[in-house]
Amino acid sequence: MKNLSFLDMLRFKSVCSSWNQAMKCYYATSFPQTSPWLMLPSDQENVHNDIRTRCFYSLKEDEVYTVKNVLQECHDDWCVGSSHGWLVIMDNNAVPHLLNPVSRRRIQLPKIWSLQNCPSNPDSIEQLRMTFICKAVLSSDPSCNGNFVVVIIYGVLSSKLGFCKYGEEGSRWRGLEGVHGEYCDVIFHKEKLYALAGDGSVEVWRDFNNSSTPIKTMNLHQPYSELENVNHIIKDFSKDKYSTQTYLVESLGEILSVGRVIGNFVNHEGTAILEGDLDEYGYFCPYRTLQFYVLKLNFTANKWEKIESLRGRALFLGGNQSMSVSTPDFLECEENSIYFTDDRWDEINFNAGSVDDNGYGGHDVGIYNIGNKVVKPIYQFEKWRVDPPPFWIVPNPW
Repeated sequence: MKNLSFLDMLRFKSVCSSWNQAMKCYYATSFPQTSPWLMLPSDQENVHNDIRTRCFYSLKEDEVYTVKNVLQECHDDWCVGSSHGWLVIMDNNAVPHLLNPVSRRRIQLPKIWSLQNCPSNPDSIEQLRMTFICKAVLSSDPSCNGNFVVVIIYGVLSSKLGFCKYGEEGSRWRGLEGVHGEYCDVIFHKEKLYALAGDGSVEVWRDFNNSSTPIKTMNLHQPYSELENVNHIIKDFSKDKYSTQTYLVESLGEILSVGRVIGNFVNHEGTAILEGDLDEYGYFCPYRTLQFYVLKLNFTANKWEKIESLRGRALFLGGNQSMSVSTPDFLECEENSIYFTDDRWDEINFNAGSVDDNGYGGHDVGIYNIGNKVVKPIYQFEKWRVDPPPFWIVPNPW
């Protein structure tokens, strides 16, 4: 079994119940890994335009596979996270679910109405579905453990942290008493939650499973002197032309902060332009990622330090729980590179008044090489508007 590709593993376990059980035992003890897949909308050339279908691009095989009826019971749902091979989705009534697109297992989570400042007006359902939750991550694989935790970044004008402990009696959503008004990203590492605030501070929480209320163990403030050293990285990027998004990722036991520099309007030459110059380019200059920078958290000195190399790793960022994979173990992944997807949810349905009336959003997908600072496409889209947006997901057979 160790010599089988992931697709062959799926075929193997489908032969009969004995082979299925053998694969389940092997998977539970060996924890075989595969490089992330890119989940794409259904084939646009499909004459039936089956919205229940999804395509998956495999880096290892360099192939796109079509899987029918992935969203059989939740075809119009909105994805807000990807973690441990499971998607976190909001259904038509803004009720959160977990979905494994490979096994098609679904797990309904508690309704989110108990969260502070959660709109309860029925007219707000669409807002709850698509913009209220910015990101969702899981503490562990629900396939292996029924007592997992889901943490979300939520809010409209400002963002807060919330969580629910699945499997406990009376499970419901509760808020985490964070001290910041804006959060960029959250990850679980060694049963601890790391939350990155907008100012570069990091809060660390533990005891999600052993306590009714998680305990904050660290609140690492970003010293002003170090902020000045970090800010020089992006000082050349005008706020009128560029915006930034920040991610948190664990790599080789270290906690990294990854800054993504996006040109708000980028012309066909790859140059960021001012909004006032759009007339010259026919109003159609979609946003595009142009550069990344990576910082390492020095816990001892309580500061961020810029790094120039990922040391045999590749990062996968976007709406998914941020991941770091070993490039020697997965030769299909490019060393010292960042694989990214579009996660500007508020612009997915943006119409730019283009001649083909398609607008743009969801299209900002590619690979950034830290060494030569070059962005290249990973998958060629026929249109600028990709809806629903692509997601990285590590395929999970169970």
